[in-house]
Amino acid sequence: MSEIYALTDDVLTPNSSVFSQVREILDSGVKLVQYRSKLPRQDETLIASLISLCEDYGAKLIINDNVALAKKLRAHGVHIGKDDGEIKNVREFLGSGSIIGVTCYSDIKRAKIAQSCGASYAAFGAMFASSTKKEAPLCPHEIVQMAKRELEIPVAIIGGISGENLAQILALNPDYIALVSAIYRPNSISQNIKNLQGIINGYN
Repeated sequence: MSEIYALTDDVLTPNSSVFSQVREILDSGVKLVQYRSKLPRQDETLIASLISLCEDYGAKLIINDNVALAKKLRAHGVHIGKDDGEIKNVREFLGSGSIIGVTCYSDIKRAKIAQSCGASYAAFGAMFASSTKKEAPLCPHEIVQMAKRELEIPVAIIGGISGENLAQILALNPDYIALVSAIYRPNSISQNIKNLQGIINGYN
């Protein structure tokens, strides 16, 4: 069954409320959360508290982009793009126990290289036009189907996914469905996740 992967966002989850928002996400049963912030300076105390909170729920906190910070704060893992370091070096730096997610856009070759270098999962997207990453090129759905056939590591998908198009995504059988706006809008976090999880449960 596809699993919800919840991401934070500087606008939707500002520092003033992100802790309570992540707690509501965890209360709703989500076990994988990515702290994604593009601010020039990160609040390490806040991030450390989020890591501890996730551990209280038996969940994992992944830090986006910042490999050094993930190691310093002993986060459960990191998610990296093409400019965030060589995957093999990141694996050596973080060790065998860390989760390493890799953005693969719509590139199966990159995903296979990532897998061979120790990546924990390969992420593809954007699946649809995204309000949080408007410049992201779209990934053909056929690429995800190919990834599911040809990769041994889990496949994550991201980008513009909502309750309205979730059935199309579930047809691709991804391991993780990464969600940003759909977690926080249009209702409360708990209601949004309940609705999304209901669609997932009803599909399987």
